Amino acid sequence: MPQGRALRERSHELLEVKPGEVVLDVGCGTGHAVAELTSLGARAIGVDAGDALSFAKEWFPSCDFRNGSAENLPVESSSVDCYRAQRLYHLLAEPSRALAEARRVLVPWGRIALIGQDYDMWAVASDAPERTRALLHTYAQRMSTPNGGLKYRELLLDNGFTDVRVEVHTAVHSDHAALAPLLKQIAASDADDWLDEQADRGARGRFLAVLPSFLVVGVRAAAQE
Repeated sequence: MPQGRALRERSHELLEVKPGEVVLDVGCGTGHAVAELTSLGARAIGVDAGDALSFAKEWFPSCDFRNGSAENLPVESSSVDCYRAQRLYHLLAEPSRALAEARRVLVPWGRIALIGQDYDMWAVASDAPERTRALLHTYAQRMSTPNGGLKYRELLLDNGFTDVRVEVHTAVHSDHAALAPLLKQIAASDADDWLDEQADRGARGRFLAVLPSFLVVGVRAAAQE
């Protein structure tokens, strides 16, 4: 997705990752963040399930990848200095459960970073703005937590984290071809004319889509609740 690498690198900066620290990447996917963190000298652990983890182990065989979920992490309590999750929490039906597990594994004053989008805040230029907003909203509602990015700050504050800071990074796209697969996902079965409009905008150099991402960091309060 847009800005993936830049957001990863910025999250590493905000977490202030130090050599030798244990950093947990939850929902690590194909393992790029784990490899980057390992190159910084961290003891990085990637957690995921399914095919993505197999690719991660194949591509980065020297890194530590473990099968697990955000609600059941395969690490001991108070053993992690930094926790990060990118493009994961919008998929969780109960994100508070995952944050309780994050608190369990983090050391007192351990750092956390959540990175993700608020799908209801996407914008696509169109001659039919109301219909476009409706299509985008319908797409957002397919997510377990469609407004996840906007809620990250509140989630952290409500679940035992402090010193919470928020950054918003906006990807601006004028290349229709790059986003064509995503546009097909957004369009309903009867929205071929909307897709045609977007393709025409692309051909005329008039396509524009704006996709904001939230990067929210905080600190695990020392006292257990």
